This record gives sequence, C-alpha cells and structure tokens, in this order.
Amino acid sequence: MAMAVAVVDDDEVQNEYLRKLVKEWADGRGTAVDVRGYGSAEEFLFDYEDRPCSLLLLDIEMEGQNGMELARKLRARGDSLPIVFITGFADYMNEGYDVEALHYLLKPLDVEKFVRVLDKYADRKEDVADEIVVDTENGSMHLGVSEIMYAEAFGRNSRLYMRDGREIDCRAGIGELREKLPADEIVGCHRSYLVNLRYVRTIGRTELILDGGQQILVSRRLYGEVCRAFAAYYTAKNGGFES
Repeated sequence: MAMAVAVVDDDEVQNEYLRKLVKEWADGRGTAVDVRGYGSAEEFLFDYEDRPCSLLLLDIEMEGQNGMELARKLRARGDSLPIVFITGFADYMNEGYDVEALHYLLKPLDVEKFVRVLDKYADRKEDVADEIVVDTENGSMHLGVSEIMYAEAFGRNSRLYMRDGREIDCRAGIGELREKLPADEIVGCHRSYLVNLRYVRTIGRTELILDGGQQILVSRRLYGEVCRAFAAYYTAKNGGFES
C-alpha cells in the first residue's frame, strides 16, 4: 500500500516543490507514495474525512485557519497523525512540541535534513506497526494500537476504550476492526469484545481482568485461543524465552 502524504501550504510554488521532493525521495527508496497538495487547512480537513493520510507536511502561517490551529484541532479529537511543520517562522517551535510534532523544519528548506526526516519516519513505520486509522463521526482518526485497551461491539459499530480513558466510537463492526489490528497483540475473547494483550492481568474461564480493573467476557469457545495468544505474546516480549 502506498504511503499517503499530505502537503498543506497556501504558497502554490512551495506546495508543488514539497510534493516534488517527496516523490523524488520515494523514488530513491523504492517506496510507493501518494502525495496530495492542499492550499488551506480547511481544504485538507474536508478531504481528510474520506481520504486519510499517513504523514502531514504542514505550513503554519496561512490564510484562514493556520497550521498550528489545524494541528491542535487534530490532537483535540485524539488524532495522532504524524505532523512535520515546515515554516519560515521559528516562533512556533515550542507550540510544535505541544502538539507532539514529529519534526519542525525552517524555510528555506534544507533538503538533506528534509530527506533525513522522511527516512526516519519511513523507518519507524516499517519497524513499528502501531497505528490504525478508524472512521468516526468526526472523520478519519489515527490512533496508536498500543493505546487501545479493548474494543466492544455496538450493533454494526464498535467502541474503542483507550488507555487515557477516552471512548471512541467507530463506524466499523468488531469483525472489520479485528482485520485492521495486529493479531499478535489484539485478540477476540468474545463475539462482542477484542482485547489488547498488553493490558491483560489475569485470564479466567469466563472473564479477563485488565490492569485498570475492567472485566471483559471470555467465551468458552475462545478461552483456549486467548490463553495461547497470551502466552505467545509474553514469550515474544521477553525475547523469545519464557520468563
């Protein structure tokens, strides 16, 4: 699947230049990439509802909603989309840390540094499959898999219970959600529940107890599968050896 990169900059020349650099970088790595350009934060948000991306290259000083406001809006709704700020102003650097930006690059752009940032991001993506994109009533949202404690079915939809206490309603059934999540970390313990093994404290015949004290139903049919998955997860976590 191609890496989807969004460039948001109201300077048309700069926007085109950044897209060109991303394509050249991807060609050099042999990486498939889908690069999209947007002239405003509003245009990006409108498209992002239906076409999520995996990396956002974002200018700050723009007409209308500026880049920092866009970043804050994404973070406020729980979206962890990786953001690289590319701007002519150093004044916003501290705010970039506030919204957990992946990097902050100044214009005129140092191309070698830009390439290193893209390399770092791509290498991290290859090494750590810890991201899922879900469809919510507020549009597409990036979430870290490691932040999901468990998921519960609600008819044709499902609800994610996050480590920080958030509850996120997804427009996907529990089966569809399971297909998106890593099978070695997230397992089905009941037809209505998926659970993240990293948060499981104990496994009983009829229920799981999570680190936060939550009690999750375990079906008789899936009990053995859950136990095997739990053992395999912690064996792998300990470097392949039983502790």
